[in-house]
Formats: sequence, C-alpha cells, structure tokens
Amino acid sequence: MQNLIYLIIMALAGGAGWYGGSWKGRDAIQALDKAKAVGEQAIAERDKLDRDLKQSLARLTNEFQQGQQQRDAEHVKVKDELTGALAQRDKTITALGRARDGGQATIRRNEARLQDTGTSAEERQRLLAENTRLKQEVADKETQIAGFECSKLPVPAPLLSPLQGS
Repeated sequence: MQNLIYLIIMALAGGAGWYGGSWKGRDAIQALDKAKAVGEQAIAERDKLDRDLKQSLARLTNEFQQGQQQRDAEHVKVKDELTGALAQRDKTITALGRARDGGQATIRRNEARLQDTGTSAEERQRLLAENTRLKQEVADKETQIAGFECSKLPVPAPLLSPLQGS
C-alpha cells in the first residue's frame, strides 16, 4: 500500500510537472510563433524592397543607357561637323591668303602712287583713306588665317568639355 501511495504521489508529481512544464512551454511556443511571424514579415518587407530596388536600378540603367546613346549621337554629329569645317579649312586659308596678298599689293601700288609727284591732293587723301581701310582688312585676314591655322592643333578635352556642356 505504501508503494501504491508512492506510485500515486509520483504520478501526481509527474502530472504536476508535466502541466507546469506545458504551461511554461506554451509561453515559449507563443513567443516562437510570434518571432516566426515577425521574421516572415521582415522577409516579406525585404523581398518588397529588393523588388523595388531592382525596378529602380533597371529604370536608372535604362535612363543612363539612353543618355549615353544620345550623348554618343551628339558627339558623332559634332565631330562630323568639325571634320567638315576642318576639311574646308585649307581652302579657306588659301582664299584668305590670296585676298590678303591682293590687299597688300594694292597698298603697295597706292604707296607708289602717293610717292609720285603728279598725284593731286584729293587723290592723295583718297589713297590714304583706301590704304587705311586695306590695312585693316589685311590685318583682319591675317587674324582669320591665324585662327584657321590654329585649328590644325587638337584642342585638349578638358578645354572643350565646358563648351560642350558635358
């Protein structure tokens, strides 16, 4: 009988332990379930942010590529225009040189006429005025020629970039 009492006490103690443990385990299980829910919510938010970032990256990449293509097309256009202008450079320099030389020859002829003693005062005034005008034209032509000859040298990119707006 004593063993039966011990057995009943042990059964009751086991039941009480099991009940107490299950009560405490229930809090842990609820906390675990809550942590799982929070984790799943965090994963869902991360996936949403990841999708948004990928979409944003794709949009920005597309905009960048379009900008690059537009810049490249503008670069080719400007380069072609510059090449065309430079191709005409030698012809322009030659034409300006001829005009300058013609002006200088006219100045020399006028100077010779000014030295002639048979030239009237009115004619001298006209020749002096014409020489002044021709000297200015010759100086302008020389400036233009110098500018075109300068264009034979490549301009450094850092100097051009502010002018190109890039």
